[in-house]
Amino acid sequence: MSAIVDFLRTFGPVATSDSLCDENLGQTQAKFDVKPIDTPAPRAADLREAILGASPTNVILTGTAGDGKTYHIRQFFMATYSDRAGDWPGEDGVLSLPLADGRELRVIRDLSEISDSEKAAELGSFSAALLGESSERVYLVAANDGQLLKYFRDAAAQDEPNASRYRDLHHAISEMLREESETRASLNLRLMNLSRTWSEAVVDSIFDSVLEHPQWESDCEGCSSAAGATSCPIRLNRSLLRNGPEGPSVFRHRLKEALRLAASNDQHIPIRQLLTLVVNILLGDASRPDDPLLDCATARKRADERRYTATNPYNNAIGLNLRLERRRANRVFNVFEVLAVGYETNNLIDSVFVQKQPSALYDALFASDPTYGRELFEPLREAYFSSGGAGGADGVIRDFRLGLEAQRRRAFFRLPSQGDREMAVPWRLSIFHHGGDYLKLIEALATSAPRETTDPYTRQLLRGLNRAFSGMMTSEDERLWLAGTIGKTDDPTGRIATLEPIERTSANSFSVRLALAPVSKRPCLRIMPPRMAPQVAVSELPLRPLLFEYLMRVANGSLPSSFSRQCHQEIRHFALVTQTAVQRLLPPEKDIAQVVRVLALGSRGEVQAQPLEV
Repeated sequence: MSAIVDFLRTFGPVATSDSLCDENLGQTQAKFDVKPIDTPAPRAADLREAILGASPTNVILTGTAGDGKTYHIRQFFMATYSDRAGDWPGEDGVLSLPLADGRELRVIRDLSEISDSEKAAELGSFSAALLGESSERVYLVAANDGQLLKYFRDAAAQDEPNASRYRDLHHAISEMLREESETRASLNLRLMNLSRTWSEAVVDSIFDSVLEHPQWESDCEGCSSAAGATSCPIRLNRSLLRNGPEGPSVFRHRLKEALRLAASNDQHIPIRQLLTLVVNILLGDASRPDDPLLDCATARKRADERRYTATNPYNNAIGLNLRLERRRANRVFNVFEVLAVGYETNNLIDSVFVQKQPSALYDALFASDPTYGRELFEPLREAYFSSGGAGGADGVIRDFRLGLEAQRRRAFFRLPSQGDREMAVPWRLSIFHHGGDYLKLIEALATSAPRETTDPYTRQLLRGLNRAFSGMMTSEDERLWLAGTIGKTDDPTGRIATLEPIERTSANSFSVRLALAPVSKRPCLRIMPPRMAPQVAVSELPLRPLLFEYLMRVANGSLPSSFSRQCHQEIRHFALVTQTAVQRLLPPEKDIAQVVRVLALGSRGEVQAQPLEV
């Protein structure tokens, strides 16, 4: 038996995963006698700087459950007060600690866990510290967004003489959360929202902390499954996720890409859930819904029987080893459910699996992963062809269909990001066909890549916007026409423009620029004023993955109405805001009639405008 396997089981998507809470982690480590899993605290340096700097600042760590708020505080405590390690976590909900300059640091590990009397006792000095009225105490507090706001809302309702100050605090913190701002001039506060923190390095550290734990080698040494003719599914799944001398794991890289795409779509996955994902990929077992994680005995049995269908890591990544209600209770699996991995496909990919053509792509997909590829699928394929499709919904056809879905899923996680064939790009096996382009654009903007790198995306987005606004299959990608209709109509598209087109690039007029939003780290399309004016965006269109997908598909030939009415409403709102802002900045034109332009397609697909004076 393996202590590391039994220890990791406590991090899985099961009801008894108490070790996922930082407060219980020490007890779990002691029970299994394993070294701790060292996961990073991404804001640890910022936290230390704020509290231990020349001008100590109050810090509130907020976010959703599992983001690591308590873990950040424990890391800070252990690093700063190592001589008092035995005091953690302590029985009191509030810790009192000395700072180097003589001030007192008040630490509230979790605002929801202290009693009402303790909350009331801290309210006065906590509020005074936040408002800058007192500097004798500095606060470090962990609280979910709702708990934090409720604290000051309840205080305002219960303490009428001081209600206004608590309402002010409630309003200020609400605005900071809404605007995703960490500081505010009126408050002595750093509000660190851990739900807005994305870091590929953090995700890699979590993977490595599990996959490279030193106890793997000692626990697996001498195991019959490690040296036998059949592969231990736990070790096999671990090898598929590890980076090796031959290069990074494609499986792991695709997981990170999907998580990055989800973060841009406001689907933040906390550290606790990332641990659950890695453990479920390693240990998931679809044969036992009530106990969906492997232990060593079960893993040996699966290997002896060669029942690798039950331990398929690509299915485990989506949570298919879990009951539906448990899968949906773990938000990390929803990331892949939204992508529809396994259900989206195209003729080329299905031809590879069914007809083994083209052979080069078939070999690439099956040569490097025979256990979960050829060994699982070939018997289903042969049974399907030999039966002529007989067997009914509960027989051969069903098994073949499920096997085909599993192979599409494996292809999504195994195909390289770039290939010789467009339809063999992994993102073609999800609903976000241009997910890879979206991630490349984020990378280009984050690294300040030259304009030549981002220009192709700008052109495609302009073409998509022009087609969606006008309803015409225009090829115009140098200018943005804010086309619409005159009067009331149910048609969302129109061929009337009341403004000159906005140039893709211009020094003397309005222009278009792609940029990365500073807080959300999402791409956005900005309308910039002429260079002689202050370079503050006139308007901007946030490009969430869904809206980016919509515009790219429209640019490549899809009809606007066939994809998303919501996306069209977003861009129509952007057009109206832009028109109003541009008109406000234009010089007044007295005694000059407004020019209405009727738009039509030219012979090369460009937009042509026929002016009408009104």
